[in-house]
Amino acid sequence: MKKGENYISWVGAYTTVMFSMIFLTVLSLVLSALEAVRVSAVRMEAEIACAVACEAFLSQYQPQVQARYGLYLVDRDGLDTLFLKQFIEDNCGGEDVGKSSSSAGWFSPQLEAVAIDGEISLAYEDFRYLEKQISDYMTISQGAEYGQEILNRITGISLTDVQEDQRQIASDMDQLGREAQINKAKAEQEAKNADSEGNGLQDTSSQKEEIIEVEDPRENISNMLKYPILNLVMGGNVSSAVLDTSELSQITPAENDEGQIRGFMEYRDVADQMENSSGNLISSIKSVSQEFLVDCYILHAFKNVSVPDKVSGICFDSSGEERQNQERVCLTGVSALEYEVEYIICGKASDGGNLQNIVNRISLIRMVMNMAYLMQSPAKSAAAHGAAAALSTAVMMPFLEQLIYMLILAAWAYGEALIDCRSLLEGKKVPFMKNDATWTLSLNQLSHIGSSQLSGYAGENGEEKGLSYEDYLRLFLLGVSKEKKYIRLMNLIEANTHLEAGGENFSVADSVFGISFCADFTFSPIFFGGKAGKYEHHVRKSAAY
Repeated sequence: MKKGENYISWVGAYTTVMFSMIFLTVLSLVLSALEAVRVSAVRMEAEIACAVACEAFLSQYQPQVQARYGLYLVDRDGLDTLFLKQFIEDNCGGEDVGKSSSSAGWFSPQLEAVAIDGEISLAYEDFRYLEKQISDYMTISQGAEYGQEILNRITGISLTDVQEDQRQIASDMDQLGREAQINKAKAEQEAKNADSEGNGLQDTSSQKEEIIEVEDPRENISNMLKYPILNLVMGGNVSSAVLDTSELSQITPAENDEGQIRGFMEYRDVADQMENSSGNLISSIKSVSQEFLVDCYILHAFKNVSVPDKVSGICFDSSGEERQNQERVCLTGVSALEYEVEYIICGKASDGGNLQNIVNRISLIRMVMNMAYLMQSPAKSAAAHGAAAALSTAVMMPFLEQLIYMLILAAWAYGEALIDCRSLLEGKKVPFMKNDATWTLSLNQLSHIGSSQLSGYAGENGEEKGLSYEDYLRLFLLGVSKEKKYIRLMNLIEANTHLEAGGENFSVADSVFGISFCADFTFSPIFFGGKAGKYEHHVRKSAAY
């Protein structure tokens, strides 16, 4: 019996041990599963808290910039790391509403450190994010076909062809001028020889009489050009605003000055300026790109001289009235400059300097196109030839006829160009290539026209087709490098935001389209202790508009 009892006792002991081991194994598996679920949940909470912190950071955009120009930018004020840290702690802390302190300890990690390790600045990836925001805005607000409609208006207009014609005219005039100088030197030498023989006195007297009788159509406009062309086409009504560049985050070098033709009495006055033209003219583009939509945005959002009532910003209509302001930000619409698009093209601090450059460019283009028409017009070409023949005969130098003819054409074309500029600045359109019906100025009128009469001639044909002043600005924008164009665009936004309440400290240099940051978390084991220490979790997040 004792042996049987021992056997039963032995079996019972083994059974107890076996069931204990099974229980401990099952318990370990259950606790391991619970710990794994808990670790995953804690890590997920850390990930979610960081993702929400990213979105919260992006919600801190500059409201004046968004309301006025439709761009989302966060101005980093130096407290962004503290903002992220506080936001993450608030969203994965232990005292959240709806959580008991014990459950919070189970599922809440401890934030150890936060660091911003990347940002998407203005120039990031060749201004890709700026382009994307603006092109998306233009597509949504103006329609998908808007860019193509604008492109169709300037399709076929190649300013490089104009520049080639300009250089060819300068070359032809230079060649004629050099030949005339040689012939004139010969004639003067012959006259000197004749004078030494006593035969030149009477001829000189008759020559003077003939000069008095012949009216030179070039003289009047040459006298007008002794003054800046801006005074001729604007009547002195030019903005004196100057941009305070000391308050801007970044500035770009201004474009080279486009000089003004000095007159038409000497061929060098014309040829030199046409040869040294500094305008960066490019061929017309063939497709709508994001950069082209940015150009459309510039004309849409910023002021220029041809729309004096316009207020800078997308939240104002053409009459200066404020559209619906979804941000409920009080905006004044005050601008640092009056000629904003001109600034983006030329980069000078003063309104007058930028407008002078633009008007010089347009007048030179219009002069070349007008000369092309005059040369093709039999009647006008014959009139210029007649005047040139009379003038060359008057000075008894017939070899000057062809050069004087070219100078008369240039003066006539430039006089018409001044009228064209006045029309464009008044918001009217001018045909890129003129014809008999759209030509305004006669050769006789050229001899008597004054600056006060330019507006009287401007647009008298009532032309509704052609290019507007804004079309020329759009063509000039194509020739500005992307870096200069976008930095100047942001310069205007920065300067104008400084003039709005609440935007006085806005800085483009500190503004970003997005960030990336890393966060380090720790949390303690619940079911396992010992020497394992704490769990560590590293999170890296990024977000951008």
